[in-house]
Amino acid sequence: MVTGLVGGFKIVFSTSIILILAMASITLYTAWESPALIHRHALSNTPYATVGGINVTAGGVVIRITIVDRGGLAFKPSGGWVEVVETGQVANITVDGDALTAVVPLTPEWATLSSVGVKGIVSGVVNNSEAYIAFFDVEHVHVVNSISITGVGYANCTLTVTLSASTVVPVTIGPITNASMFTLSTPGYFIFVIDGSVGGVTSLPAGVHNVTITINLNDAPGRVYYCNYPQGYSAFRLIMPVRVILHYPGFSTTNYLTLIGDVRVGGG
Repeated sequence: MVTGLVGGFKIVFSTSIILILAMASITLYTAWESPALIHRHALSNTPYATVGGINVTAGGVVIRITIVDRGGLAFKPSGGWVEVVETGQVANITVDGDALTAVVPLTPEWATLSSVGVKGIVSGVVNNSEAYIAFFDVEHVHVVNSISITGVGYANCTLTVTLSASTVVPVTIGPITNASMFTLSTPGYFIFVIDGSVGGVTSLPAGVHNVTITINLNDAPGRVYYCNYPQGYSAFRLIMPVRVILHYPGFSTTNYLTLIGDVRVGGG
């Protein structure tokens, strides 16, 4: 009786071994053939969103979103949101024609960030149905500091220049070196030429500011040809090289800018 059981066990065990080997061979065959059975497919005709640029300005951080339409699925954006991973700031997307922008407030850490991750969702319509595009990009940060001449006055040998400064960090402006003014005519004539440095140093905090610089040319090195705008001429140009120091956290950078201001006087 025992012998029969043992014999039956051997038969069952042998049959199980055969089945296991057969299943293993099928599994191995399937795994070997899997590269031919699995097909990868990229959605090449669907639109997608990407970060087109990040400008850090004194008025805020402007994030541009670009929609890339591929194929016949035209995506019409209507809004959405973005989040800056490093700062945790969230802002809604504004749609103005083809321009998609989001603006987050300027905070101190932006002055030292070289790149950030931006994630978000753009909402819109495809074929009269609601649609959403999710995206994530790592984009370089472009810090925009600007200083420009917005006004020029000249009378009685005194030059008055109004500057507009928009910087994300504190800035020091001045002195002015080798400035000159001349007529925009052919031939041209100099009004004055400064040979050396004039003007004091103006320090401004981060932000948008207007500052007026006044220079008495009688006290400046160089030559003065006219103490007022000469009659018969209506268009003049001021060339004003100036030193600009930007004070970032832990370091400063010194730049030498050549500012240009055009003046038109009278009715000509």
